Amino acid sequence: MYQEVAFDPRCLAEFHYYSLLKTEFGYEKGRYIIAPLKKWAQEAHKAAKESEQLKPVRKKSITNYLNKLQKEKVNPFIILPKYRRDVNGSSWFNWCQNQIVLAPFNYVISESFASSISHEDILEQDVRWLKSPTITVNKSSAEIISMIEPLIKLGGVITIVDQYFRLSENPVLDEILAKMNSNSGITLIKLVTSMETVEPEVIFSNQYLSKYQNLPSFELITAPNKFFHDRYIISSLGAIKAGHGFSEGSEMGTQSDKVSFNLCSKEEAISTLNWVDKVLSEGKAHSKNLNGI
Repeated sequence: MYQEVAFDPRCLAEFHYYSLLKTEFGYEKGRYIIAPLKKWAQEAHKAAKESEQLKPVRKKSITNYLNKLQKEKVNPFIILPKYRRDVNGSSWFNWCQNQIVLAPFNYVISESFASSISHEDILEQDVRWLKSPTITVNKSSAEIISMIEPLIKLGGVITIVDQYFRLSENPVLDEILAKMNSNSGITLIKLVTSMETVEPEVIFSNQYLSKYQNLPSFELITAPNKFFHDRYIISSLGAIKAGHGFSEGSEMGTQSDKVSFNLCSKEEAISTLNWVDKVLSEGKAHSKNLNGI
């Protein structure tokens, strides 16, 4: 549900792209601009400063904003996941071409890049731009992972809150760890569940550590049954909710064969993480580090 978008900095020569930049990306929009922040802002600043289309007041607004971006160490909607950092280019155009070889973007926003979408395309409701508030998939591990993987690729700490998501013999968890095994951007995964596991250290070692040699730290938090109702996957860069949770299920020929995913607000995600901290601090849940690094 999260999209990696390449945004041509030369587009900032036009004011409507500035409006797009400030309103349509980030945690709750499900879209992130992928770029090295300082270099991207420098190219965008040059384009805006040299623009013959912008009125002086608008040009000043854009260049001032881009000056601030260049000084930021962390931006809420322009990021560069670790798995992309090895590919460089003398300009954004070359960088973007090299990045597409490494891993494709969901789409490129540009007036000149091949197969890109423009502001006009967005106004015309190009299907690449449109995002459904809810996506429904089959309860197979492959289709569930297709919803989770984009968030994993962004990196950081991942927290799974799902009272029925078990540690042992879990094909979805197995796939999640397989993705993390090849993604150095994930530093910690927390599993918050109500499913009790006998000897979780042994289970984790036998079923996962024996298969994957590059896993992040893993913390198992066992909370009281029904303490958490909704099911979440939360990171610092985004959060998703699943109506029936993240576990694989057998096909029964009913509506429950499907699982619906939707974006979660940042406020709700933070509140949920605060509840995790609360249940731990009050001693109502217990935590075990299964893969300390």
